Amino acid sequence: MFRSLLALVVVVGFAVAEDKKPEAKAELKGTWTKEGDEHTLEVKFPKAGELVVIAAAGENGVTVNCKYTREKDGTIKATIKNTVEKGSFPQVPKDGATFSFKLKVDGKMAKLSDFESKDLEGAKDVMEGEYTSKEK
Repeated sequence: MFRSLLALVVVVGFAVAEDKKPEAKAELKGTWTKEGDEHTLEVKFPKAGELVVIAAAGENGVTVNCKYTREKDGTIKATIKNTVEKGSFPQVPKDGATFSFKLKVDGKMAKLSDFESKDLEGAKDVMEGEYTSKEK
């Protein structure tokens, strides 16, 4: 009887341990857009580990190509590989600059929050907010 009870406790213990394993984070993909009064932002995830941010203000803009990793808590940590300026954009970030943020996706909507960077002054107010999916 004791052995049967011990075996049951062990089986239940393994089942509970299985339930507490962290869920694998779904791969980020797609294009997310935020329309502002004077600018438009696009955040793209073309493939695993790649992030592209496009900021446009009228005929001027900048494309920021980055590599990124995701932390267990969902934080995205990115490093700028290179930038391409179109026209005369007021603030073009430097290659090697780093930043982090969280992106919570809910269907066709996403919320970018917790933006942090020592290299990109003033970007927090521009980057954070509600985005919509461009995917069909």
